[in-house]
Amino acid sequence: MLPVHETEVIPRSLSPGKAPGKRPKLDEKARRLLEADVEERPFVKLSDRREYLTKVAGVSVSESTLSRVIRSMGFGRKKGRWVRVSKTSF
Repeated sequence: MLPVHETEVIPRSLSPGKAPGKRPKLDEKARRLLEADVEERPFVKLSDRREYLTKVAGVSVSESTLSRVIRSMGFGRKKGRWVRVSKTSF
């Protein structure tokens, strides 16, 4: 039998593990509330949406994070309001 060297790598399972990275700042509940709010009130400013999320969901995020999340949901700014952006308009 050959001697075991300390530099020898022990094989690990190839099954997927937990993805690295930070947790999302907005959980699924807060994202659903935000999406409904954007559809109901498209002209509301980001600062007002921040206050709404803090009061309703208890989540505090910056305006830039809020803008990124809204854009990731498929919305874009058109003439001062948030609207769904179609995939073909890019």
